[in-house]
Amino acid sequence: MRRVIDRSDCFRIDENQHGEKATYSRFAFSRGEPVYTVRGEPSGTRTRESIEIALNQHVVDYYAVYLNHSFSPNLCLKGRQFFAVREIEPGEELTFNYLETESAIASPFTCYATGRNVNSQARGASVESFKQG
Repeated sequence: MRRVIDRSDCFRIDENQHGEKATYSRFAFSRGEPVYTVRGEPSGTRTRESIEIALNQHVVDYYAVYLNHSFSPNLCLKGRQFFAVREIEPGEELTFNYLETESAIASPFTCYATGRNVNSQARGASVESFKQG
C-alpha cells in the first residue's frame, strides 16, 4: 500500500445544512484513493469525538472529528486510513458510516438523511473485523 502524505490542505471545516461543523473536500478524489490518515495518540476511552482505529483504540483528530455519519458515505476507514469509496467532488462534505467502524456508539443520535436512530446498542465494527484489518 502506498504511504499517504499529509493532505490537510485538501480540506476545510465549515457549517453544514444542519448547522453542524463538517469537513469538506477542497479537491476531487477518485474511488479507492487514500484521502486522509487519522492522527493522534490512541486512547482506551471512547468519546463522542473519537474514532475507533482498532479494538479499544480511539483517536481524536482535528479533521476527522468533523467527518459526519452517513448511511451513504463517500469515505471508508481502514485502520488509520480513510479511502474514497466513490468519486468525490470538490466542495463535497466528507462522511463515513460510524456503524462500520465503531464497536459501540458513544453518543446516540438521529441520522438526518434517514431519520434512523443510531444508539449505543447499535454494534458497529466487531472484534473479528479489527482482527482482519
